[in-house]
Amino acid sequence: MAPATPDPFGTAELRAATLAGWRASPTRMAEDAAAERELSDIGYRGRILTELAANAADAAVDDGHLAIRLDGDAIGFANTGVPLTRDGVESLTALRVSPKSHAGAQTVGRFGVGFRSTAFADRVVIASVDGSIEFDRARSVAEVGSADVPAQRLAWPSDVRPPAGFATEVIVHAGHGAAELFATFADQVPDLLLELPALGRIDVGASTFVRTDDGDEIVITRDDEPAARWLVARGEQTMWMARLEVAPESRSVVPLTDDVLRSPTATGVHLGLPARVVARLPLTPDRRAIHPDADIAAAAAGYADLVALAPDAQKHLLIPRPTLAAEPAAARLHEAILADLAAARWVPTCGGDVVAPDRAWVLPGLPDELGEVLADVLDPLAHPDVSDRVSASALVRLGGRELGLADLADELGAVSRPPPWWGRLYTALAALVHTGDDAAELGALPIPRTDGRTHVGARGLFVLDGFDGSDAAPDWLPLVDPDAYDPLLDRLGLEHRDIAEALADPALQAAVDAADSHADLAATVLGLAVLGDLETVPGLGRLELRADDGDDWPADELLLPDAPLLPVLDDSPFGTVDAALVRRYGGKALRAIGVGWGFAVVHDDLPTGPDHDLPDEAQWWDGFDVPPETLDAVRDLDLVDPERWRDALALLVEEPRTAGLVESGYTRWWLRRYAEIDAVSLRHLRSPDDERFTGLFDALPGVPAALLVGDGPDDADDAQVWLDRLGSDRAVPAGVAARAHAALVAAVRDGRVRVDDLASVDGVRTLAGTVTDAPIVVDRPWWTTVVPADRAVLPGPVVDAADAAILADVLDADLASQVCRAVVVGDGETVDADCPEAVALTARWGRQVVGRVVVHADLTVAVDVDGVEREVGVPYWEDSGGTVHLRSD
Repeated sequence: MAPATPDPFGTAELRAATLAGWRASPTRMAEDAAAERELSDIGYRGRILTELAANAADAAVDDGHLAIRLDGDAIGFANTGVPLTRDGVESLTALRVSPKSHAGAQTVGRFGVGFRSTAFADRVVIASVDGSIEFDRARSVAEVGSADVPAQRLAWPSDVRPPAGFATEVIVHAGHGAAELFATFADQVPDLLLELPALGRIDVGASTFVRTDDGDEIVITRDDEPAARWLVARGEQTMWMARLEVAPESRSVVPLTDDVLRSPTATGVHLGLPARVVARLPLTPDRRAIHPDADIAAAAAGYADLVALAPDAQKHLLIPRPTLAAEPAAARLHEAILADLAAARWVPTCGGDVVAPDRAWVLPGLPDELGEVLADVLDPLAHPDVSDRVSASALVRLGGRELGLADLADELGAVSRPPPWWGRLYTALAALVHTGDDAAELGALPIPRTDGRTHVGARGLFVLDGFDGSDAAPDWLPLVDPDAYDPLLDRLGLEHRDIAEALADPALQAAVDAADSHADLAATVLGLAVLGDLETVPGLGRLELRADDGDDWPADELLLPDAPLLPVLDDSPFGTVDAALVRRYGGKALRAIGVGWGFAVVHDDLPTGPDHDLPDEAQWWDGFDVPPETLDAVRDLDLVDPERWRDALALLVEEPRTAGLVESGYTRWWLRRYAEIDAVSLRHLRSPDDERFTGLFDALPGVPAALLVGDGPDDADDAQVWLDRLGSDRAVPAGVAARAHAALVAAVRDGRVRVDDLASVDGVRTLAGTVTDAPIVVDRPWWTTVVPADRAVLPGPVVDAADAAILADVLDADLASQVCRAVVVGDGETVDADCPEAVALTARWGRQVVGRVVVHADLTVAVDVDGVEREVGVPYWEDSGGTVHLRSD
């Protein structure tokens, strides 16, 4: 007979007492069986690992080790710590008794009923170093004689012992479902190590899970590889945790979505929070719900500490979002957490402080660069890491003051900082300005000006392109300080001006007129002219500059010391600019604002009359029926030394500002009339390339042809010169004389010349090239063959009766048809106008033959010219009756 199994815990007496109780109350066993089934099938169903791990934690209290193994249809749960005791056995054989008083508040058990999670098994062995027991459903049935018997009220001693190194092992004979159940444990272990800090290690088969506390982090490893990482904020009764990415180098928060309350192990209370809480709250007996009397709001303590520990850029991930909580308990916790977050100091500021949300100013979307700039002027402005759109919205919900762009502009109104600081501000602020509405909100943004003042908003303010601030800034324009300029200001309404536009601004003209002294203004203007490398700046002639005589002169009354204009002037009224100004600013800048080098130019966009102080301007103006659209003219031409016109003309042509004016407008008009070379007006000289009037006018090289003789006389004075030269002893070819006569006729016909304004002439150039005082103007082509060449005067290269009549009037001469008589001698043969002779005449002379045609073998005309009669042979003739006479050869 085998020796009896030792029974150190008195299981026989415990069984006897239980059986006695059942016999004393026939319903007691049925009630116990029902209660056990309720706990096993409902209250603790599926919680075997959680409850046995909690028991292991209670036994270990600190740094416990739980090892789970699968052995066929049995699963063993071995733990270190306090071994099984008699009190423990008595509790296990009861339904609602717990012996876990040794650990006080640090233990997990409440009613000692968690072990009933194993009641589904037919046999459970609790092996311990000081003795072992087992529950066996078959033995219980045999003992009582009834199948409806509680499985875990009757215990028997066992000789099974725990594995070496462990104090206790619970061996659950789970039957054919053991392997499937065992396979679920590995996924639960990481959470259990978080919930049960007394356990430091749990083995599941060959896998080892270890919890490591590292400051404010807990790391769960599986076989030395990280399996989970948590950020932890510990309190007296709660531990709040935020899940982190597993990678050791990362500290990124991974918010939870549907976690449950853990007290300390998982309950069925869904919280809907992004973080996990392990609390010490009273629960219902099945550990799935919070006790009605529990103060769940107390669990909110420490949540703000967790948010404070999270990286700034991820704090928003832990702020509970507005939600309609499914459970009243969860709603109360949400409310308490938000209240705690609103009052606690966890919001980092740009200035490096940490404040409560209700003390923070929040600028949604605040960029890092802008936060750096604003750090020392807007306190407490929430740091950019907590100012993204989501974080900012959360902070505002917690009581933060939201700043819009308009609010920011208002707050900056009292800030005093140097221009470079403002430039950095605008550069950083640009990232927040996306639309026209955004730009409009910054209408009151302070902007430093070059004059040291602050402009409210960008509208009405200018930036001077090309101005670097090295010289004095123009004070006639409100300019943004160059060190503060940023393209953002353009989007806010800032206007650009280049240096030329700034110097042409009417405000400068007003400043010139209003200033008592121009010294500072002149320095600014000249500095800008140098900076802009300008060729000319109209309208600054009144700006006074220091002359070499020590007085201040208007710029347009000064010349540069080496100005080429000086030598060509006769008794110059100009002063000479001080050499010190030339050395400092250079001749180009001085010339740009009006100091003379060459001839000055007058410009008027809308001239209305001869009021530009130009010599003989009124006379030129009389030539217009309608005022010219613009006026551009060279001034002071009347000051040229008459002996220096060759040099003056060269200077006019070489200067870009005047070169284009000499060939048109007032300047051409004046020069042709009044500029003289060797006492001869330019309009009475010709270009060497112009041979139309060779002999009549002398050639002048090196002068634009537009300034010299034109197609004809301009006026009566000019025409008189033409007539006088035609009647002079100059060698004028007959062809030139004919062209000149035609030009005179055209001038009369066009109205440029009135015959009454012309004086009589002593001589007239003839067809022979000679001069006669008894001219006869040929008014019909055929008269050229009978009027003596030394008296015949042609009205043009082609004889026209109307032109001849005008020329005769100009010359006060007779027409050939008036003073000459001619009669055809002899008879001829009347022929058709299409005969060969008539056709040949048409081809030869370009005259269309119409009417009666008479052909003569020898065509002779008897002519009487001033009483001198003679007969002349001619090729053709037209008599007074219109008959055309032709010679037959």
